[in-house]
Amino acid sequence: MSHDLLDTLARQDLGVVMLLLLVFLTLDASVGVGLITPGDTLLLVAGASADSAPEALALIGAGMLACYAGASGGYFLGRRYGTRLRHGRLGRRVGEARWQRAERLFERKGWALALAYFLPVLHALTPAVAGTVGMPYRTFMPWAMAGSTAWVSAYVTLGAVAGGVARQHAEWLVPIAAAAVIVVLGISAAVRRALSGGQAPRGRSASRRPR
Repeated sequence: MSHDLLDTLARQDLGVVMLLLLVFLTLDASVGVGLITPGDTLLLVAGASADSAPEALALIGAGMLACYAGASGGYFLGRRYGTRLRHGRLGRRVGEARWQRAERLFERKGWALALAYFLPVLHALTPAVAGTVGMPYRTFMPWAMAGSTAWVSAYVTLGAVAGGVARQHAEWLVPIAAAAVIVVLGISAAVRRALSGGQAPRGRSASRRPR
């Protein structure tokens, strides 16, 4: 990302960026776009386009709305089509190991579903798995919204801060970009450790519902 690109992003109409965010994040968990292109990058780039705090807040609001729509869509697709999604062409490309990791989230308490938003690919699977295993919508959605709110807010803010500093100090662009990547990787690693530490015994049913 060059200084000229950051300036170009900042000049983009806020409505256009919000629309792209709405469309992508809605498709992210509902029809599996997030299995191919993780939403983390989009949130960082969208944040970098914000030229003020109100713009960043507007992007966060759009992202939260899109996550609600995407999680709802994915849930009801899983409820209706169940294992056909998993064993279809896209499901096979994802790989059985990733599906099993998503299933194991449901062996734990609800906070694991929220933390999953910070794991690329995995969070795009959880709505469909929630519908497939029969978790009540009213149980799944509060955790999904808690996780998506934290995810969207953190990465849009990170992108906005990084983009703003880079526009003021073009010579810092490379270390700023590297620092942003390190932060994202560090968050993902911390979440993986937290989830692995809360691993439930494999003998328990994947359909056990969070309390």
